[in-house]
Amino acid sequence: MTALTFPGIAGAVSHGYDGVADPDDLYHSPQWLAMDEEVKIARPFSVVSQDAGATATAATWGLVVEDSAFWPFMRIDTVLTRLIGEQGLASGPDVTAALGALMPSAYLGALRGGTTRLQVRPGLTPGQTREALGAVLRGAGEMARAGGLRSIACFYAPADDLPLRQALGDQDYLCFGLAHHVAVLPVTTFGDYLAGLTKGRRDNLRAERRKIARAGVEIGVEPLSRELSEQMLPLEAQLYLKYGHESHPTEMARILHHQVIEGFPGRAPVITARRDGVLRGYAAFQAGRTLYSRDIGFDYTWEPRLPLYYEVLFYAAVELAARLGAQLINYSYAAEETKVSHGCRLLPRIGYVKAFDPAAMAALRGLGLSSPGEGGPR
Repeated sequence: MTALTFPGIAGAVSHGYDGVADPDDLYHSPQWLAMDEEVKIARPFSVVSQDAGATATAATWGLVVEDSAFWPFMRIDTVLTRLIGEQGLASGPDVTAALGALMPSAYLGALRGGTTRLQVRPGLTPGQTREALGAVLRGAGEMARAGGLRSIACFYAPADDLPLRQALGDQDYLCFGLAHHVAVLPVTTFGDYLAGLTKGRRDNLRAERRKIARAGVEIGVEPLSRELSEQMLPLEAQLYLKYGHESHPTEMARILHHQVIEGFPGRAPVITARRDGVLRGYAAFQAGRTLYSRDIGFDYTWEPRLPLYYEVLFYAAVELAARLGAQLINYSYAAEETKVSHGCRLLPRIGYVKAFDPAAMAALRGLGLSSPGEGGPR
């Protein structure tokens, strides 16, 4: 199989990306990837593998991440530094040099949702799947080397995606293990949701809802609009500051909001918490068979002990999903204990990296971040 490389998703679409993309995978959809390109967080690329008949067999989208990139979750040096610290691994000058030798880098997969799932045409045999994925990875690697990049990384591969993990192993990627979990919540009815919680959590839920009602807060569902967007952005900025970010990418978020309004009419509900008409908290979602949690924000200067977070992100969201017929809520990553205590399942995401400098690869392997046989689970 051969691989074709393009400077964005449009080229991949013109060469069969729609035939390999999962229609329920929002953040890998051509429409969403085109929107991500518009915010210009980094330079995009795409790679498509084709069989002898020029039919697309697999594909990936990705980003060229420069040394100046600010978003930590697409920087392989930042992600590995965090993991080394969390695992208490010994780090010396050789490791420091290895981390410095990783940037600039190529990032494979969707920017949002914490998942790098390369797209594969349905119906391929296991051998064809492995060959198609291998062609995409080779094409991405050739693009990265030709562009003067120093590494290529597949940050968040699903642990159960064995064909992808085997293909990464075939290409000599180093598995650095668990990067994080993605939280998902299966949904049928709100009653079933309650039944799945512990008695203590059910009691807390009822007490929290009473507390919100006594405070005069109205919980509603509103369609995303430009007016609502301007109310949301300062609350998201407060959340960023609360959790240690130096700044909030307000203009980038505004652009994405406007694109969602125009590109997904009727499919961008926002659960709002208002007191006397003033927005005090919100959780924005993207609707489909899966309800994707997109962004949240709160006014931490007003009634900080009021449990608006749980209401808009979980309780009202379950009711919304049931009403819309969504079968799953995708909460992405972070706050894992909170999400588990509120009924979520955690799906492990495994990271892979290939440094083009052999000395850097050797230093990373020396940390104990060894690649498992055949790319299988550790």
